[in-house]
Amino acid sequence: MQPYPILSGEFKSFYSKREQLEKKAKCSVKNNKEEVKKAVLTASIIGAVAPIIVSNLAKGKGSELIDTFKKSSSIKDKFKSAANLFEVKTYGQILASTLGGVIASVATGTKTDKNPENKTAKYKEGIFEFLNNMIPTTFVAMGEGLIYKHENKLKNMTGKLNNSENNKIKLMRTGLIMASVAGGMFVANKTSNKINEKCFKKEENEKKREFKICDCFVHLDDLIGLFVLSKSPTLNKIADKIQMDKILPFLYAKTGYEAGTSTKQDFCCNHQ
Repeated sequence: MQPYPILSGEFKSFYSKREQLEKKAKCSVKNNKEEVKKAVLTASIIGAVAPIIVSNLAKGKGSELIDTFKKSSSIKDKFKSAANLFEVKTYGQILASTLGGVIASVATGTKTDKNPENKTAKYKEGIFEFLNNMIPTTFVAMGEGLIYKHENKLKNMTGKLNNSENNKIKLMRTGLIMASVAGGMFVANKTSNKINEKCFKKEENEKKREFKICDCFVHLDDLIGLFVLSKSPTLNKIADKIQMDKILPFLYAKTGYEAGTSTKQDFCCNHQ
């Protein structure tokens, strides 16, 4: 004979309903994550690419594109002309693209993410991603300026650089890129953690933002310089075919995406 049959039935009904609610909650969280990722991906691309297109249109590349479509029947020429709208050449363009991608993504992520606890994580990751891109890039730009002055000084003194001097300049540039990327990422990590400590209240079980291998991805634009400076004709040819300056805005969009999809768990000590 089963004791308390009414209570037994009530318990079964209770656990059944609880399981249904738990499944529904998990499904809702999963759907929201996918919604956030899709929205942030769109925002990061628009935020990173739009400033570059606007900048290049202001430089007259829009007129060049129209002329190419009018005068040339070659699909290849039209494609190249259209690709020029995504061309990144200056430090200011890099800054605008990185900042645009991060701001657009964080704004979209905080708005679409239904978990308010993730908001601070997105701000923190946004600060890191921005600094992780711009600090090494700034080091490279500053170093390049010094090397350029040194190169011009040698040219003014001798009239023309010999092979030995050219090789020294190439070696200096190679060392500059490697040191700037490695040192810049280290400085960015330390600086972003310091800023986050000052600006945001530390949560229980929170850890500092640790450097990840994928953080190197955005610095392909700096590392590609090693291909260009190489003596190998094969590597030089690869560098030309890749046309890195056209791909850069989409690399910068990656920094925004990481920030906009960041969650509280990313900064938890027990996060696996």
